[in-house]
Amino acid sequence: MNSLKALGLIYAVVIWTIVVILIGFLIYRIYKVFLKKSDRKPIGQITGNWYPKVLKILFGLSMLLTIVYAPFYAYVGSAFKFIIPNYLNNLLVIITFLVAGLECFLTLTISEKLIQKIYKKVILTIIVIIMLPLSVYLTIYIPHMFAYLSEKECYLVDLPVKGIWTAGHAGGSEIVNYHCAVKAQMYAMDIVKVNNNGQFFEGEGKDITDFYTMGENIYSPVSGIVVSVVDSLPNAGITFMPMDTLNPAGNHVVIEFKKDRYVFLAHLDKKSVKVKEGDRVKAGNLIAQAGNSGNTSWPHLHMHIQDKSIIDNENAIGFPYRFKKMERKRWLTWTTVTNDFLVRNDFFKNAE
Repeated sequence: MNSLKALGLIYAVVIWTIVVILIGFLIYRIYKVFLKKSDRKPIGQITGNWYPKVLKILFGLSMLLTIVYAPFYAYVGSAFKFIIPNYLNNLLVIITFLVAGLECFLTLTISEKLIQKIYKKVILTIIVIIMLPLSVYLTIYIPHMFAYLSEKECYLVDLPVKGIWTAGHAGGSEIVNYHCAVKAQMYAMDIVKVNNNGQFFEGEGKDITDFYTMGENIYSPVSGIVVSVVDSLPNAGITFMPMDTLNPAGNHVVIEFKKDRYVFLAHLDKKSVKVKEGDRVKAGNLIAQAGNSGNTSWPHLHMHIQDKSIIDNENAIGFPYRFKKMERKRWLTWTTVTNDFLVRNDFFKNAE
């Protein structure tokens, strides 16, 4: 399968299945508790029976934490948010809130069946053993999504693109940026251009020309000297398992902007590079057009800074950078930010 639309449909079916299950569970719980008026009593009025009480409290805690972490992982941490309809992502968050909120409310009461039936205790015990550690883990790691080195520890650069783009992978943590698992790729980002509706491809998404990124101008984010250019590699087709390990960066430009500090701009279009080795460029100069060359699934721009002028994932060290000024949309509204960074699913554009 090499159609992004088809992949999005698969994810949508999975999300819809989860949503339908949660809606069914919510309806069942409302019917049992409020319409059928099951035999529930305030937990404070139950004498003894400490074990089911503890279970209920721990389960309620896991549901409360679910309410806390759900929007962060749905809107920031999700690696597939950009290929499913936005309304579906919103629906999943809303129904999760409703289910978790209801269960938090029901923590204040306890049913006779939970007190009397062993199988009920066993089931709830298993749920708590699974849900509570997971909820604690996911909640604790929320700050890691936005973890980044301070401004003093970062290089300040310009945006390498114009128009509205979004980050597929960016940030200082593996939760939002898989590049962080490799020392040389620390703080690297992959970005794609989007239309006004936030979509980054049209049609089936199975040809590189379906993607708004393809052929977009790429500008130098720094002033410096071009030390390496590759411009002859062909664009790859759309694939979800890229295998070009010989030329992972594809067509690319490397610019030295400080001693032993190099910016890589990778996956460029064939024969689109406008500079040559030895050229001195200024920030904002046109460098090339975006393509789909190298080890890549679909057209995007890869950018990172490291201390070597060649791809060397074993020995090179990556460095953090922030953008001098941009407009960024992380949640609901656009905000102008200075000397700031991107994380996964951020929308951004040049500040006016």
